[in-house]
Amino acid sequence: MVKKFGPIMQMGFIVEDLDTAINFWTKKMNVGPFIKLEGIELYDQYYNQESIDLDFSGALSYTGTMQIELIKQHCNTPSIYNEYVNNKKDTLHHLCALTNDIENDIKILESEGYKNLQGGRTQDNGKFAYLDTTEKGKPIFELTQLSEGGIQFFKTIEKASFNWDKKTTLLEAEIILWWMNFNDKGIAYIIIYTIRRITWKRILGL
Repeated sequence: MVKKFGPIMQMGFIVEDLDTAINFWTKKMNVGPFIKLEGIELYDQYYNQESIDLDFSGALSYTGTMQIELIKQHCNTPSIYNEYVNNKKDTLHHLCALTNDIENDIKILESEGYKNLQGGRTQDNGKFAYLDTTEKGKPIFELTQLSEGGIQFFKTIEKASFNWDKKTTLLEAEIILWWMNFNDKGIAYIIIYTIRRITWKRILGL
C-alpha cells in the first residue's frame, strides 16, 4: 500500500473567540479575507470510536498556498478540539493534507502507530479524519478527502486571498457563489448554506 495524501496544505487553530482571531490574522498577520462557516453541519461524526454531535464554527483563509483554519467549539461535548488538547487554544492544533483515498491512508498511518481519533463526513460527502501518534512533539494530522465542490470551494478562497484588498475582513457568501460559477447549483447551495444559512431564493435569485 502507498500513501495517497499530498503535501501539507493547512494549519489549524482552536480559538477562544472566532471574531477576535480573524481580526488578529487579518490586521497583524496580513492574512485574509476569511470565510466564516457558522453552525457547521456534519454527518457520522465520531470521537474515540463513539458517536458525537458537535456544535462548532470555523473560518478559512490562505497565506500563499497554505490554508489557515480557525475553529471555535460552542458546546462542551468531548472532542479533539477541547478535551484531547486540555482546552489549549490559540496555538497550532493540527496540520492537514488532502487525499483521494482516505481509507487507504488511514490504514497505512494506523500501521505506523497513528490512532484515528475523530472524523466524519461533510454535507457534500467529503470525508475527514484526525490522527495522532504517541511520539512527542508531533502535531495532530488531519486527512481530508474533498468532493469536487469542496475542491472548487477551497480554490475560490485561495483565489480571494491573492486578490485581497487588505481591507475586507470577511468575504460575503454571494461573492463566493459568483466566483465558483457551478453548473451544479445544488453543490453551490450546500456550501453557501453552510456559510450563512440563506435560502434557495436568495442564492439562486429565483
